[in-house]
Amino acid sequence: MAGRVRVSSSVGFGQLGIEPLLAGFWAKFPRITIDLSLSDEIVDLYLDRTDVAFRVGPLQDSGMTAIRLGSAKRMIVAAPSYLAERGTPAGIDDLADHACLGFNFRRANAVWPLRDSGRIVDRIVEGPLIANNGETVRRMAVAGLGLARIGEFHARDDLRAGRLIEVLPAATEGDTEDVHALFLGGERVPNRVRAFLDFVTPQLRAFLAG
Repeated sequence: MAGRVRVSSSVGFGQLGIEPLLAGFWAKFPRITIDLSLSDEIVDLYLDRTDVAFRVGPLQDSGMTAIRLGSAKRMIVAAPSYLAERGTPAGIDDLADHACLGFNFRRANAVWPLRDSGRIVDRIVEGPLIANNGETVRRMAVAGLGLARIGEFHARDDLRAGRLIEVLPAATEGDTEDVHALFLGGERVPNRVRAFLDFVTPQLRAFLAG
């Protein structure tokens, strides 16, 4: 089996979830080229001639086949150095006194939907950085520049190593986004694309499950 599979993913999910699987895939399918593009902007599968797109969040495409891989929990994290200097927020009202790192792509906004006394409250946040991908936001949080609201899989290794600490866990309880693999063609998907999907799907499900 040979050919090219064009794959699109968000930066963090691509780097942490997909890239570690590629060596194993090529060991099994050495003649298949993976054309991997990473961006937190949503791409048009038709216009970009993408075979498989991994999406975190609500699905808006029609006519695509979707495979649910799992869910990604969002959490608020900060470096120990930042918390030592600025203090740990005790409630969502305290966020007004903190630097909150955010995103600049079109579907983002400067509002964090957070749980307070059993209801969801939109909190306007501000900070020194807005970026176009979650990995940059994660790295800046590790550097002690502020609080970040990112997916658990972004922060997993840093949390285990103590480079990041979760704050306000009750405020993000139930804050999850589904993760899907989208592709064109349905049952008529090319064999090379099917081989890629069959290889990565179980492993990505395990990755999301933690």
